[in-house]
Amino acid sequence: MASLGAHPAGRLILSTLRRVLAGGSIQVRGGAGYGLRLSTDHLPLDHVQGYGLVRGVLEPEVQEALRRHVGPGAVVFDIGANIGFFSLLSASLAGAAGRVEAFEPVPSSAAAVQANASLNHLSNIHVHSVAVAEHPGAAQLCVPVEPSWAHLEVHGRHPSADFELSVPVISIDTEIAEGRLPVPDVVKIDVEGQEVAVLRGMRQTLATHEPVIICELHESNADVLALVGELGYAVSNLQGTTAVAQAGHIHILITTPTHPASGELAGPLSHAARTAAGRPAG
Repeated sequence: MASLGAHPAGRLILSTLRRVLAGGSIQVRGGAGYGLRLSTDHLPLDHVQGYGLVRGVLEPEVQEALRRHVGPGAVVFDIGANIGFFSLLSASLAGAAGRVEAFEPVPSSAAAVQANASLNHLSNIHVHSVAVAEHPGAAQLCVPVEPSWAHLEVHGRHPSADFELSVPVISIDTEIAEGRLPVPDVVKIDVEGQEVAVLRGMRQTLATHEPVIICELHESNADVLALVGELGYAVSNLQGTTAVAQAGHIHILITTPTHPASGELAGPLSHAARTAAGRPAG
């Protein structure tokens, strides 16, 4: 779908809208994030995602999965946070005793996460302007006109890439092992094809701590199924009944028997509660 900004008349409309809305905010009008506020300075006005964010209909299956699995005191990793809607939702569900670690390598998007966290007075969101992969280091990030489609150059140059930049890269296992990150209860992954590398880079965390994973797949179905299957995880399609292996581009829920995919779940056992129950803590 062509963006509004691709046409001269559309660019004029967008320019007017941005002037009118500059420095303001808008309330999410539905969904699990009802009542949250989004900075209009960072809202993607020329993309259908902007409508979905404001109306509260963006990726409803992800919203519902977070609502069911993020309980008070939970630690949530939002890997590929974009402008922070799911970080905001997770932080509001986890409450003051919980925390959200938001990872977003595009500088303007990371700034949006911080701005939206401040706008909603959610001090439990911690923003990391880094990419996440299997090994720490650095990589080239291809950033298209719509920054939510940014991806590492290893996956090929995006046809609408606007520019490239070098970004720091971390692995989750390394950060946790060295004490720079807490252990997550829930991990949301939306990284435009980098999901297998992200999961490989948190293999020890998956094996030891059993977080719930909510992940968007980009033609990576077979590789993700194989990786998490080796660790005893079950995978379910959040967008229908088609088998995950054949479902193509979808969102999935990855759980262990400790965290069933059932809608009866109100929230995860927090890391502290898992420790008290005798499950691995660190």
